[in-house]
Amino acid sequence: MDPENGQIRYPTAERKRRTALLIVCVVAVVLVGIGFISVVHRLTGVPPTLSVIPTPTPDPMAPKNVLLLGYGGAGHDGGLLTDTMILAHIVPKEKKLILISIPRDVWVSMEVKEGTQSSYKINAAYAIGSDDKAYPKKPEKYKGDQGGLTLAEEAVKTVTGLPVDFAAALDFSGFSGIMKTLGGIFIEVPYEFEDKLYPVKGKEKDTCGKPDDEIQAVTATMSGTLLEEQFPCRYETLKFEKGKQFMDGETALKFVRSRHSEVGGGDFGRSLRQQAFLMGVKNRLLSFEGITKIVPLVKDGLGMVHTDFSFQDAQMMLERYGSVSSYTVESVFLNDQTVFELATSDDMQSILIPKTGIGDWNSIHAYIAGELTRLSEASESAVIK
Repeated sequence: MDPENGQIRYPTAERKRRTALLIVCVVAVVLVGIGFISVVHRLTGVPPTLSVIPTPTPDPMAPKNVLLLGYGGAGHDGGLLTDTMILAHIVPKEKKLILISIPRDVWVSMEVKEGTQSSYKINAAYAIGSDDKAYPKKPEKYKGDQGGLTLAEEAVKTVTGLPVDFAAALDFSGFSGIMKTLGGIFIEVPYEFEDKLYPVKGKEKDTCGKPDDEIQAVTATMSGTLLEEQFPCRYETLKFEKGKQFMDGETALKFVRSRHSEVGGGDFGRSLRQQAFLMGVKNRLLSFEGITKIVPLVKDGLGMVHTDFSFQDAQMMLERYGSVSSYTVESVFLNDQTVFELATSDDMQSILIPKTGIGDWNSIHAYIAGELTRLSEASESAVIK
């Protein structure tokens, strides 16, 4: 980061591929925590005892919003940039979990110097709040262990208009631990797809036999997928058939990360695959075989997550909201097809701004409110039928 001129060092394309699945891991760990309490309740028939009695609210069954963040972590370029951000809107009365996807390039103002607003991509919020050395003039609330979560929560609230009750952040290394403990899961693959450009670890800079002058020429004249196609030895071909399949950690990683398929290779397709992975984790935890995995998974998984909520908070949510197994999952997408448009910042960064004008968050708030209402009405209609 360069705090003097407001520049953030953004990661490479490979970094983006790796972090595309991080939010899935965060949601999985949240499901693990609540799922653990659910299984205990199911086996014993006794509701969990709360060690903390929460302050009563006007409506204890009111919706809650949990911000889920994924970042690369140590050893990765731009390690604290949250390239994946989802606001999980929990509606207990309707037994519904609505995932609101927030693009990493949304251009939003943040108070990185007390009394002064500066604009950054929203995925820099957690990184700025977590770096007191580079940003010593931040307001006190954005400093310390919870500074990153607090700044990210406020940035997301600005964009969505929804208050954030809790937040959780997970780095990429957490995925391996989760899958190792589970011993693999069954995933309902939503569609058949093939990816001919899946990166092979360790071959990111392989020359594929090309001389230096040719590499310089193609690098200078090509970018993106076209450039990647010039180095076939760096990639392998993936193919998944539609339907239920058992996947170990490595296969599940490839399933969620894949981004080059002509069918379902975009954000919407990846979202379907992420949700399929989450349902596989949930089903595994609630199966008889998965019960013995829950305790070590909670112990290891929660240790990998940076949160501002406690295990007692998870107990409270279960007590009020019931088992996560009974919830349906819906999605709301904020992208250039719905509410944003592509733009370029003064320092030539590619950014996303509201279609109605930069800083006009009211239009985004209205869209989200409308989608939440639509999904709620759809639930009521389904119940009546």
